[in-house]
Amino acid sequence: MMEFAGILLAAAAAMGLARLLHLPSVPLLVLAGLGLKLSGVLPDELLVENVVELGLAFLVFILGSELNPQRIGAQRRAALKIGLTQFVTLTGIGLFATWLLGFGLREAAYLGLALAASSTLVVVTLLRQRQQSFEPFGRLVAGVLLLQDLLIIVLLAAMSGVDDGVSGVAIGLASVAGLMVLAWLGLRWVIPWLLVTLELDEEGQLLTILAVLFIFGGLAHLTGLHFVIGAFLGGVALSSFPVNGVIRGHLSSLSDFFLAVFFVSLGALLVLPGWREVVLVVLLAVLVLVVTPPLVAWIANRAGLTGRSSIEAGLLLAQCSEFSVLVALLGREQGHLDGNMLPVIVLIAVVTMILTPFIATDAMTWRLVWWMPSPPEPQGAARPSGHVLLLGCGDNGRDILQELVAEGRQVVVVDADPAVVESLRQMYPAEGKGATPQVLAYRGDGADYRMLRLAAARSAGIIISTMRRLQDNERLLRFVRDVPVLVRVFAPEEGKRIERAGGRAIVYSDAAANHFLNWFAIVREHMEPRQASGQEGAATT
Repeated sequence: MMEFAGILLAAAAAMGLARLLHLPSVPLLVLAGLGLKLSGVLPDELLVENVVELGLAFLVFILGSELNPQRIGAQRRAALKIGLTQFVTLTGIGLFATWLLGFGLREAAYLGLALAASSTLVVVTLLRQRQQSFEPFGRLVAGVLLLQDLLIIVLLAAMSGVDDGVSGVAIGLASVAGLMVLAWLGLRWVIPWLLVTLELDEEGQLLTILAVLFIFGGLAHLTGLHFVIGAFLGGVALSSFPVNGVIRGHLSSLSDFFLAVFFVSLGALLVLPGWREVVLVVLLAVLVLVVTPPLVAWIANRAGLTGRSSIEAGLLLAQCSEFSVLVALLGREQGHLDGNMLPVIVLIAVVTMILTPFIATDAMTWRLVWWMPSPPEPQGAARPSGHVLLLGCGDNGRDILQELVAEGRQVVVVDADPAVVESLRQMYPAEGKGATPQVLAYRGDGADYRMLRLAAARSAGIIISTMRRLQDNERLLRFVRDVPVLVRVFAPEEGKRIERAGGRAIVYSDAAANHFLNWFAIVREHMEPRQASGQEGAATT
């Protein structure tokens, strides 16, 4: 009991220090656990492993509730390609590298599997902080995480019965398949009926949520699987909308508690490795950080994402998973890994997870974008001038575009969705050979300076931006300087930032209330003086 009290005190101190100094909490939590280990406060390593498993179970339960399969939507095929390719590639590279270093095939297989998946905890947290969860690339990344977590669960189920031969492997696979079916039934029908249709009070909802956790964990244990596997699938059963919103409110404080306990106890598992282990940790961590971003970016770009979104996805997925810890624990429990391999896998996971927020930044993304091929110049089309540049052509953008075309304006559209761009090119073809169509459509990112140059943004009559990210619009305003820019924003606070940057903010709620005519009235207001000045200049010349 005193050891557990020490873990809680260390977690509280690390979290308090992180908030006081405005630092990331994970490195401080790991260091706090390592300090407990070195000070001799935690002599019972079995207790520490049990605490790690308990914290991991609650974490993956909460994370599973964020991975709704239905949220992936149109990104399902791309997520399947990226997830499988990354999983197989990193597993193979890790297995081969560790085998070359002299490890046995079984140990190499565990180490390769520990590298295969990315951290749901790190990626979901970053996507939520940056408000990117519902962007196309955010849905893609969520699909990749779900696929990889399910693959690891299936392989762990098979490996748990490998000592019993083919029958043991078959039983493990059948058990996890049965739990997946239960999770799907709960996701579609049972859980929404319990938590939404019955209209339970808050206490009843919390009890139901915890009951799902322990039912799935208990079923996993009864069928010979680790209860962490059941906890994750129980979370997936709670991931449908609006159920996941209900449980997020109930479990947010518990999430922070078990996050702190998990990383402190994880730090307490670390030991000072020998030179061979140090070389292995550095080699495998570098492999994950170097191989994942270009691999994911290449596949995502070929699947239809823009260069920027492809690179963002690659940087976000460049770390090991919390399931890597489970791989190490199961390997040691079954006698497949010796005692030195557990801290090695834990150290690789901790190092890569800590580095991700510092690597997967907007600044790093834009640096890497410049290494990608530039957007192709249009064939036979004259460079536009005095046109309307429309950044984003969703539902609101389509309404604006139709009105602009009806007025005879030349419009250049930049959109990240290849289907949108292709449909616009078919709707507004050039009227003759060598002629410039009234609507030029480019697939790309409206915050990419190369795309803005291609779309002649600095010579546009007006720019209308429906880009979601505030930072992208601020970047646009820094590039175009004197061109009038209308920016759709979702909150008055965002509007103030756009106004300070030199743009004209249109709050989405106001635009929706007054509908499109208000938007177009503002477009005319900015267009007329600019056209008049252009005509006066032409007459003077």
